[in-house]
Amino acid sequence: MRKNLKVKIFSSFMLLVAMLLIAGVMSIWELNKMNSSYSNVIDHNYLSIEHALKVTHALEREDSGILMFFLGNRDEAMSVFESADSNITLSMIEIKKNATEPGEDELIENIENEYNTYSRLLDSVITNNIGNNQAVYKSLHSQFTKTKKTVTSLMELNQSNMYSKANEMHHKLYQTIMPSIVSIVLAIVFALLLNFYISHYFVNPLNKIITATQNYIPPSNNLEVDIKSEDELKTLQLEINSLIRRLQSYYKTK
Repeated sequence: MRKNLKVKIFSSFMLLVAMLLIAGVMSIWELNKMNSSYSNVIDHNYLSIEHALKVTHALEREDSGILMFFLGNRDEAMSVFESADSNITLSMIEIKKNATEPGEDELIENIENEYNTYSRLLDSVITNNIGNNQAVYKSLHSQFTKTKKTVTSLMELNQSNMYSKANEMHHKLYQTIMPSIVSIVLAIVFALLLNFYISHYFVNPLNKIITATQNYIPPSNNLEVDIKSEDELKTLQLEINSLIRRLQSYYKTK
């Protein structure tokens, strides 16, 4: 079956394009898969850390408010307490919404328990109007430290998981680009093979025909060249030989 040279070359280049398309599709699919797997988790970790920092800041504001209260700035201290407590309440709601890691719910419960204990001590101080009492302040500060420590544990948990997920994403990224790298290497190898194919089946036979035409000596009926392919080059050889015979017949009849 005679194959068209155009079809051969076009098919070869289409195979090269197909290889690159497959690599691109595989990379996009892997990236989408990786994005859906890690993006939400990392977002939740980040939000948990952000709101935990807000809780820490609010706790520190309350601790500063205690000093104001003991120094006699009761109105300003009460304003600080109310604002800080409101911020902590709102931040804890957001922290609960973004709890995704194992053990995080338990840490959140510990934070609430420690803060409730801290709030009860603070309310007792305010209600009983206890001021400038070193023992009371030490008790409050001790509970403040315990509460802050549980909040820090929550941040550390989320930071650790963010770092772990980042490492996993880094590893997955290599897996994602590997199909592209392999396909590029294969494409280079295929391009070299294609160059050999074109040279062997197209350029070399064409050079043979050119050389045979240059070396043609009448009255031979045919070019001394053997084209093994069954395509346009073979047709060209046959047509040149046919032309030679026609020309010889023409001159014989004159």
